[in-house]
Amino acid sequence: MGNSKVQEDFLTTMRSITSTVNVITATNDYEKHAMTATSVASLSLEPPAMIICVNKEASIHNILKKDKKFVINVLSNKQQNLSVLCSNPEKEQSRFKDESWVHEEDIILNTDSVSNIICKCTSIMDHTTHSIFCGDVIEVKINNQEGVLLYGSGGYLND
Repeated sequence: MGNSKVQEDFLTTMRSITSTVNVITATNDYEKHAMTATSVASLSLEPPAMIICVNKEASIHNILKKDKKFVINVLSNKQQNLSVLCSNPEKEQSRFKDESWVHEEDIILNTDSVSNIICKCTSIMDHTTHSIFCGDVIEVKINNQEGVLLYGSGGYLND
């Protein structure tokens, strides 16, 4: 499994990095999936593109495929409960009960989020336990001007 001292130090360092909290959503003909994620980053402006990192064991992983759409829902500082809900595998069926979820054609997005970044997956790179999904941004919806939900030092920072 690698050097446990390096892994321990790496985890400590990663916990010190403050990140915006997002919920990644994807759907197919039969299922809707949502996953809380902080491993989200802009890739380029020309063309506008994003990357997301997803554990291969996450239920959303097999829905994310090349040429499929996914949405990065940037959570507001009032959406900590949604973040917790979408990070608990046992609550998977109750994630979409809130009225703020909107299903549009082949995407699902949360209208209470600060913004929704709608992407089309252009490439996938596997790396050990995770896959890196690159997506060209095809639309951005800005919903409100509230502050974003932040995570760092092993907890939410908006409390």
